[in-house]
Amino acid sequence: MVTPSVLQPLCFGNRGTIDLSTAAGGQSPYLYSVNGGSTFTTSPVFSSLPAGQYAIVVQDSRGCETAQSALIVQPNELVVKVASSVSLMLGDTYQMNTQVNYPAEEIAQVTWFPATGLSCTDCLNPVATPTATTLYKVTVVTKNGCEETAIIILRVDKRGGVYVPSAFSPNGDGTNDLFMVFADPASVVKIKSFLVFSRWGETVFEYFNFTPNDPAFGWDGNHRGSPLNPGVFTWSALVEFIDGRIELLSGDVILVK
Repeated sequence: MVTPSVLQPLCFGNRGTIDLSTAAGGQSPYLYSVNGGSTFTTSPVFSSLPAGQYAIVVQDSRGCETAQSALIVQPNELVVKVASSVSLMLGDTYQMNTQVNYPAEEIAQVTWFPATGLSCTDCLNPVATPTATTLYKVTVVTKNGCEETAIIILRVDKRGGVYVPSAFSPNGDGTNDLFMVFADPASVVKIKSFLVFSRWGETVFEYFNFTPNDPAFGWDGNHRGSPLNPGVFTWSALVEFIDGRIELLSGDVILVK
């Protein structure tokens, strides 16, 4: 008689082992087969076997045989999925959505690389706040030692959402009366300078080191206490972003009544 001992593969793609060392009875020495007796070997251990059903035959020295069967089971493949690419504006956040086909209790380790801009590196769904386009890799390891990785690229638009109007009408009607800098406060630290020039190059308005979106730092169309006539003016703004960049932006604005 024989009772096969089967060492199942731990991870998808691994191979198993059948051990027939428990063979007893009859007359030793024994011959062993896992293919129904088509071929025999003197070794009772069969390793590196792919998943499947095996027909066990053990033959003693007199030619007497005993038969049994053994099953090597292929474990489920570990699958880890994330979005392949996500586009963000500078200062935006994105929560990773990592999908794993194994239950949480079977997961031994989660690792994200690089750690830059992540709320955690050992959780499945960290919040990412990258200041530059970054390729992230997540590696998941099960308690059986199975490992799989997935990659996501977060593409960061560094323009930062700065908006300066192309026209304004300082006529006191409460609509578009001020010419000012608008920006996403999550991406812009401050406006280091904001200057407006006449067509002759004279500075008609200037303000330094202020936060955007504040009407207190907007131009009302006056110069030296008097309203200017309608016309085209040029402007420049030195903007400091959260990633340390300082950019000079410029353009034209039309003053209308």
